[in-house]
Amino acid sequence: MENRFICFGRRQVITQMYDLITAFQHKLYLWKSQMEQNNLVHFTVCQSFSASFPGAFPCARLANKLNRLFNEYDQRFSDFRTQHSGFGIFSNPFTADEYSAPLVLLMELKDLQSDSDQRIKFQDVEIEDFYHLLAPALIPQRQHHAAYVLSMFEGTYLCEQLFSVMNLNKTRHRSRLTDDNLHAPDIDRLTSGKCCQTSGPKKIDTYLKKQIIICE
Repeated sequence: MENRFICFGRRQVITQMYDLITAFQHKLYLWKSQMEQNNLVHFTVCQSFSASFPGAFPCARLANKLNRLFNEYDQRFSDFRTQHSGFGIFSNPFTADEYSAPLVLLMELKDLQSDSDQRIKFQDVEIEDFYHLLAPALIPQRQHHAAYVLSMFEGTYLCEQLFSVMNLNKTRHRSRLTDDNLHAPDIDRLTSGKCCQTSGPKKIDTYLKKQIIICE
């Protein structure tokens, strides 16, 4: 199955992630429907097995599992459906239905859709770069909405990258900061190598005599 949407790369926007998740859900529904009809056209290995052993492949059971997986995705990503209208206005501002937009964005959206120069720019640049080209003073509400969408999961890639670097650095060949060493430090071995310096009365007296000689 296709799992490319879980690979969040650099400069991934939440609307792009949502599109990939939606596409995968549609595929799940298609596979389930085909399994219910004993159609294995998208599962070549299973199709070969079923052709060699007619009636042995459990299409009905697999269709049930696909249905459960579809429902699981539908439940886990239900919050995204509430943002569907806002995502559409962000990713396709020139084709979005202005009457489905929030009232605070309606006038600015109509102005933007009537601007042919901005339409050309939108086709030539990435979606996240397009909103940087717009003058904030002219469309403040649009800029605020774009910043809101772009900020969703903005740090996901940075966090994943940081954890990957930490895992690479924390190897037995490069680092001794293992979990065992951190939880059970050898205090006796660490302190035995230390030379603690103490200042006794004799050392203080000797130091004072040297200072007197220097002054004389």
